[in-house]
Amino acid sequence: MTLLLRHRSHLVAIALCGLLSAQASADESKRAPLPEAESSIGFESVEDAKAAVLSQKGVEVEIVNEWTVVTDEANYTIWSFAPESYPAYPAVVKRFVTPTPGGSRAEMRVLCQDSKDVCDDLVCTFAEMNGFRQEGC
Repeated sequence: MTLLLRHRSHLVAIALCGLLSAQASADESKRAPLPEAESSIGFESVEDAKAAVLSQKGVEVEIVNEWTVVTDEANYTIWSFAPESYPAYPAVVKRFVTPTPGGSRAEMRVLCQDSKDVCDDLVCTFAEMNGFRQEGC
């Protein structure tokens, strides 16, 4: 299998993992606040990210449970923009695949512009849906 096919397989796996349950939430009362992490999605705000990502050529856009999901196959990236009805709105989750010496690795970055507790909940929800290990969740 080529490296490209490995990346594509990871991207498809990420896309299929749990988007239908994005409204689920972690139990906030049983966990301490997550450590702060600086967002590295490449944009200062969710609004800036959404405008830039939606303007890219070659991306696929669909609405899944009110979430705007943008798949950028060329960059092995899926952007999930929270709807106004979601507690952590405005927020975006960027999931992407990066090459490693042994193949590839799926990663996740979050930019959330709401309160700490609902943003932590968003991080834990997506980490759980995608099988990512997130300290504190």
